[in-house]
Amino acid sequence: MTKKVLAAVKTAVETTELREFDYPSLAPDSGILRVEASGVGGSDPEVYRKPGHVPVIMGHENVGTLEAVGSIAERRWGVKAGDRVALHEYLPCWHCEWCMKGDFRLCMEVDFFNVKDRLNTLRFGMSTCEIAPHLWGGYAQYMHLPLNTVMHKIPHDLPATHATLAVPFGNGVQWACNDGGAGPGKTVLVFGPGQQGLGCVLAAKAAGALTVILAGMTRDRTRLDLSTRLGADHAIDVQEKDLKAEVMRLTNGRGVDVVVDTTGDPEGTVVAQAIELAAKGAYLSLNGLDQHVPIGEIKKRYLTVRAPRGRSYGAVELALRYIASGKYPLDEVCSHTFGLAQTHEAILATAGRGVEGAIHVCVDPWK
Repeated sequence: MTKKVLAAVKTAVETTELREFDYPSLAPDSGILRVEASGVGGSDPEVYRKPGHVPVIMGHENVGTLEAVGSIAERRWGVKAGDRVALHEYLPCWHCEWCMKGDFRLCMEVDFFNVKDRLNTLRFGMSTCEIAPHLWGGYAQYMHLPLNTVMHKIPHDLPATHATLAVPFGNGVQWACNDGGAGPGKTVLVFGPGQQGLGCVLAAKAAGALTVILAGMTRDRTRLDLSTRLGADHAIDVQEKDLKAEVMRLTNGRGVDVVVDTTGDPEGTVVAQAIELAAKGAYLSLNGLDQHVPIGEIKKRYLTVRAPRGRSYGAVELALRYIASGKYPLDEVCSHTFGLAQTHEAILATAGRGVEGAIHVCVDPWK
């Protein structure tokens, strides 16, 4: 009898059901991952409520043990069965200009701001499970790994839930440091105390930033308090204090060198505040897809503006070193773990619904 794999499948808007799939066959150029934990990403609630994007096994912050590795894949990946790995969601082509430059996150095979059909483009946690061998997401007991999988080996004693922070904390390294230039002597302002924002705080301080400021709301009090143990020098509740007055007080009127928005800025307020609070020559990472920037102010202040776009291999590798260092209260960051049958509740918790105090939520497919 063929071995079966249990997975949580999104079948409609905010609807999940458990389904069984055949255990994937091993080819020389593939691998099979026994999933230990899958983090619920900050974008997952948006995908979960998107109409028509079904059927999908979600889960793109994936960690597990390689149960089997084909001979070609073993040589390509430099791993063997029994190794533990953390995955990127990207499945790049490995032959385009961007892949050859080492920036596979911008490969047209994985660039979801340019692909025409997200559902049928292969990407962990996003592709339809109707494409064989079906197991393309981490909310499942096992995953099929094609040859173009991007992975990082992780220590055998690193808690799986901690390792699922590789992607959001890798984003923090990329956005705040690699792109934004956070480092010695710099003052950094981060909007949003979710898992991405906390990753930016940790990365900026670890890189030597002089002052790290995190802005959030009253409902974010637990996260704001936690941020000070991850590297934030100041955590500001913008509903209790005037953000501009506080930032200018803390910087002696100079403004900040780096701004990273992790909120999505639905109302456009972050764009205006970021420019207003920026020092001359600052770097702004702005994330409001429907927002606009005034070129006159950009020119006047000599600002660099870019939108965050995933993360590089090096960013995740550095994030994993921070995660494995034992220096940070990651048990508090990894606040909740749900079983596979509670995947629906896990995604809603990440959106701030149904569960109090959720920060980084994981799905354990064996729980």
